[in-house]
Amino acid sequence: MENFIDDLSGFLGKSNKDDNLMKFFIKNNFIKEINDIQLSLYDEDGEWLDEHDLYIEHHSKGLSFIFTDEAFFLENINKPLLGKILYLSTVFFYNEAVDDFSKYNLGLPFGIQFSMSPNDLISLLGDPIIIRNYDNGNILTQRWRIINQQYDLFVSYNSLAEIELIGLTIPH
Repeated sequence: MENFIDDLSGFLGKSNKDDNLMKFFIKNNFIKEINDIQLSLYDEDGEWLDEHDLYIEHHSKGLSFIFTDEAFFLENINKPLLGKILYLSTVFFYNEAVDDFSKYNLGLPFGIQFSMSPNDLISLLGDPIIIRNYDNGNILTQRWRIINQQYDLFVSYNSLAEIELIGLTIPH
């Protein structure tokens, strides 16, 4: 399933106006129709939500996605939030029983396995650009800037240093 990961990671930074991205999301049953990727700016009472991200979760597939409004994604502070043009900014791959997600079972980026330790990932990917630790000294998160890619890879661990989730995200 390496092509799936390559296709998915290649869509990072693409907008919901990209035909290939929308076809991929419909084909893989992430959405039912193109209009599913729009950000609601108001709640059911007509109150402003002040949200700039749309979350799409697929618990049974162990995947979730963040689409970000173009004003935030393009860092254009003079542009109002419209909720119409959204960019795929983050993809999460979940391990078993994390936030009620099933384990993502297709191939992970760069040959990563959920069973790997923080040191295994350093051996595979090199030194991370960011490391955050729990109070007990175990690693909470690691983040790598992926050379020749437009995204960063990050890994979150539980307090026993087991991988909980892996994310690909466009750095801002």
